[in-house]
Amino acid sequence: MPISGKRIQRSVIFQVFLAMAVIAGMALASMSLSVYVTVSAQNDAEAINLAGSLRMHSYRISNYLGLASQARSDDVEQRLAAEMKQVTDKLNASIIPLVVNEANNVPLEKSYALVLSNWQQGMAPVIQSSLDGATSWQESHRRYNAGLDQWVDDIDAMVTHLQRDNEGKIELLGMTEAVSIILIIFIVLYLIMRADSNFVVPLRKLLKAAEAVERGNLGHRVTVYPENELGVLAASFNTMTASLEAQYRTLEKQVEERTRELHRSNQALYFLYKTSREVASSPYDERLLRVFLAELQKVSNVEKINLCVNAEPNYPNYEYLGTDTAATDYCDGDCNICALPPAQPANPHAPGLSLPIGSRSDNYGFLYVKPHNGEKLLPWQSQLLKTVAETLSTSFAFHRNLGQEHRLMLLEERSTIARELHDSLAQSLSYMKLETARLKKLISKDSQPHLIEEAIEDLQEGINAAYKHLRELLVTFRVKLDSPNLRSALEHAVQEFNELSAAEITLDYKIDGAGLGPNGDIHVLHVIREAINNAVKHAAAGRISLRCERNQNGDCIFTVDDDGVGIPERPEKAHHYGLYTMRERAQRLGGMLHFSVRDCGGTRVQLRVPTGTAKAIA
Repeated sequence: MPISGKRIQRSVIFQVFLAMAVIAGMALASMSLSVYVTVSAQNDAEAINLAGSLRMHSYRISNYLGLASQARSDDVEQRLAAEMKQVTDKLNASIIPLVVNEANNVPLEKSYALVLSNWQQGMAPVIQSSLDGATSWQESHRRYNAGLDQWVDDIDAMVTHLQRDNEGKIELLGMTEAVSIILIIFIVLYLIMRADSNFVVPLRKLLKAAEAVERGNLGHRVTVYPENELGVLAASFNTMTASLEAQYRTLEKQVEERTRELHRSNQALYFLYKTSREVASSPYDERLLRVFLAELQKVSNVEKINLCVNAEPNYPNYEYLGTDTAATDYCDGDCNICALPPAQPANPHAPGLSLPIGSRSDNYGFLYVKPHNGEKLLPWQSQLLKTVAETLSTSFAFHRNLGQEHRLMLLEERSTIARELHDSLAQSLSYMKLETARLKKLISKDSQPHLIEEAIEDLQEGINAAYKHLRELLVTFRVKLDSPNLRSALEHAVQEFNELSAAEITLDYKIDGAGLGPNGDIHVLHVIREAINNAVKHAAAGRISLRCERNQNGDCIFTVDDDGVGIPERPEKAHHYGLYTMRERAQRLGGMLHFSVRDCGGTRVQLRVPTGTAKAIA
């Protein structure tokens, strides 16, 4: 862009340069004149001194002429000639004629010419005639003294003119310095005034504007636009603040939008948290589901949300739950209208979105969503609703699987109880039934009393054994795994046996992280409790140690060592099924149970459980 001359003249740089140039020019001129005056006046003092010495030479010549007229000195002629030569040299070959020529001073030139003329034509010829012998010394003395006063006056006039010329130079230097100082003062004042209007005021405006912007007032603008760099700076500042204000407003809008999104996200997260904590824990509670749907409608900002669900999967007889019970609206009371394919827009009879609730093979129903005024769902709304539908799907599937697992566990436990009763009480009752039939036969045949007594004793022994085994089964069935893991359950069992028996029982557990599953933990707990109970009741042990560790293959090894009487070669007894039950539980775990006699005395019961097999069975 071309720059005009007016703009250049008002430029800050140009004005500063011009001010410095003017001040520097004045100072340079003053210094130049000082140097000139100094150089031109450096010979004035010598010239004045030499001119003043001419008067001394005049009187000395007069004295020498008097001596010569009286013949009082032999060398007076030589001295007179020397004095005459000095005066001639000073008038013609000294600094005096040089100063007179350079001064360009007419009065000085005239007075110098008069002194020189008087000397060459009046005074010097008088002296020279006596030296040449043409005139007597008395006559020369008389004639010289007759013109001496006038000549001395002429010399005084020349000295005065030399002095005035020198003083004129000094006065010129002083006047020049004074004028220079006055001009510099005026120039400085002018520049200060210009600087105040062109620089200080705009800078003050810019400073106030910067302070206003610093305080957050982005709407402040600079109103002074000088035609220089400060004007460009002010315009740039205004443009910058306008841009900042626009960006700030944009950022404020973005922050507000982000804040709304964050608030909405927080509401959605809190709602999902409540969904996973409350609804997921009890998905069949109708009251809770209605509250859940009302909150979901508020959080997702839609017109309507309906839930058609059935606790049993893959059955079309849905139970209807909705946020609006107006019979004229869509899907109210008739879930088949809104039973749409997953994530597909509804037909004209149901303008909304249907989200399935279920897994790959099981369908528990669907969640129908109707936006406001037929609008499309926003991405965050779709994501929230899909997440809720997935959460409900997981909850329904989890509770159904949990119910099936409970039923399977109940059936398994009933099977276990049936086997326990069959292997123990049923056999004992069969034995007693046979003994009762035998007793009837002996009584009917009037057998000997001792045979009847033997039969009654056998029957009594069977009844006692059955009762004892019944108590053992009751204790076994009452054992529960209330602790959070197997280690806590074993610690609780060891503490219980320590309190109920005189034996000292210790636990060394080193298989943390090797979970066997809930069923596996229960079977292991039963086997170990039975082993410790046998060591306390049958082996009369004083010290019992329980070690739980892993072998090199990763299998879990449970070892019960006691210092009791030991175990016989055939530990099984009639009407006693504890060891048999322990082996059966070990087989269910896929492991092995081993009984052995320790070298140092006592019995060792060792259960080995493969971790993978136990998990699969559990």
